[in-house]
Amino acid sequence: MNPILAAARRLAYLVWYRHARASFERTDACSLFGLELLIAPRVLHPRHFVSSQVMARQVMELDLRDKAVMDIGTGSGILALLAARSGARVTAVDINQVAVECASENARRNGLADRVTVAVSDVFDQVPADLRFDLVITNPPFYSRAPQSVPDRAFTAGVGNAFFSSLAEGLPGRLKEDGVLMMIQSSDADFEPIARMFEARGMRGRVINVRRGLFETLTTREFKAHPAVAPAAQIPTAILPGRSAR
Repeated sequence: MNPILAAARRLAYLVWYRHARASFERTDACSLFGLELLIAPRVLHPRHFVSSQVMARQVMELDLRDKAVMDIGTGSGILALLAARSGARVTAVDINQVAVECASENARRNGLADRVTVAVSDVFDQVPADLRFDLVITNPPFYSRAPQSVPDRAFTAGVGNAFFSSLAEGLPGRLKEDGVLMMIQSSDADFEPIARMFEARGMRGRVINVRRGLFETLTTREFKAHPAVAPAAQIPTAILPGRSAR
């Protein structure tokens, strides 16, 4: 890369980073995709983090009428609310109590509280064991390091990608027969060891969207049961409409 362009990119990133991190320290409100959102301190602000918006657009493309959806790491609740607005019954969880309260308030503000249940949970651990989902969505923590605080878990997956290990281990028992996991990943983090976690548990992934930006590339993937684990006639069909693997 041209040295001048590289320097300009680093400067732009530092300006953005300070602004985005500052948003973590105050209460804010915003309108996104027809939703009116309150953003509490220590909750990821979907206006400042592109991954939230990319995932939001993916969710809005889906036909979720009468589907059971789980949103893991719900934050402000934006993905859960969009799924509920599309007709889904949504279970939204976050390990951050402040995020749970924020998402609950946003469900009320947008008239969706009857379709969204919000609870504190570390991935699946507080979700009733009998619940199964057509779709699990997550804008996950990207970075494989120990969190410095509960809010920091919005960014950090724990040592050895502990978040993804828990997700991969619990996922097969939480998806319905044709169920799908949809999640986004940043080029700032190595996805290969994460993919191997899902593959080891009989899940196959494919890329459904790539968004290249100034600072990073965001890749949206879906995972579903590997065809080898079911007879051909019972191979699950993703609920994601009309997109081929890339």
